[in-house]
Parts: sequence; structure tokens; C-alpha cells
Amino acid sequence: MPATQSAGRPGGRAMVVGSPSGRAGAVSTLRTLGCETHEIDDPYAAMVELSSRPLAYRHLILCLGGLFREELRIVAAVKRRFPNVSIWLAQTDGCAAGIAEAARLGADGLLAEDGLHGFAPSADAPGRPQPQQTADADPEPVLSEPSPGIAEPPLEQSGSEPVLTADELRALLADVPATGGDDQLAGGS
Repeated sequence: MPATQSAGRPGGRAMVVGSPSGRAGAVSTLRTLGCETHEIDDPYAAMVELSSRPLAYRHLILCLGGLFREELRIVAAVKRRFPNVSIWLAQTDGCAAGIAEAARLGADGLLAEDGLHGFAPSADAPGRPQPQQTADADPEPVLSEPSPGIAEPPLEQSGSEPVLTADELRALLADVPATGGDDQLAGGS
């Protein structure tokens, strides 16, 4: 796990993604830090909300205990499409691999009871120069398989706000290189 540094008081509006029971601690901590919170059950609904209101949120909090590994691709997609949004990880107990993957994809740090703790800068973070491959190095193939048993969240139209279709969301998340494995990070979703 990367070294951490304190990120101070966040303020602003935060979207908290996870199961209702998993979000409770993060919401409580964020309110203590002066954030207004909006709770969402899954990362697909979070992308719909961010796409329809790209400047409404300053922070995205991902509760790892209820996410599947493949859903962490939201980190890179949000960083690429919404650079104004910082991404913090919560409910991280037993999710060391998920923390490492999210940090590699560009997550900013961890949300703990005592506040936000930013990851130390890494060469693997998006936007940082990457080492060049040698001519004889074969690039790794990117394989993406659908996840059986994951129901699509219902999409609700609200007025004239633009909403992405399920296919558009899949295409948006498919822009991020797959890291393999459909394993759930930790208990439930």
C-alpha cells in the first residue's frame, strides 16, 4: 500500500458509492468534515449522476467492501472524464488488493474516521510519464468478459437531464484497460 499524507479538510459535495450499511460510516465522517453528501448504491449509477451533473461533485467516495474488482475501472474513467473530482476509498478493511488497484488507477487516497489521507505520488498514476517498452516486449492482451450475475441498475429519466444508456456506460467503462479478475473485493454487493 502506498504511503499516505494528510489531505486536510475537504468541504464541498461528495458522492458516496456503496451499500447502505457500508456508506454509513463514510457519510458520518464526511459530514464531520463539512461535506454535503449524496448516497448511491453502485458505480454505474454514480457514472450516470456524474455524467448528468459533471460539476456538482468535488469528491467521489468508493466503499470497497461492496464493489467488484472490475468496478474499480470507474476510478480511471472518472479521473479521465471529470478531473475536478477527487476519489477516496472507504470501508477498506480486508481490501488490500483493491486499494492497490484503485491507487494504480488514480484514486487520491483513503477516507478514515480522522479524515482524508492522500496517497503519495506514484509513477503508476494516470498522467505520469510511463517507462517506454523495448521493441521486443510484447504488450499484454486486454481481455474483457461480461460478469455473470450482476444485474444492471435501473436507469431513471428525470426531466431533461441527459442520461447514459447501459450500453453507453459499458463503453465508457470499457475505455479503461481491464486488469483481469471478476472477484469481489470484500463481502457483498
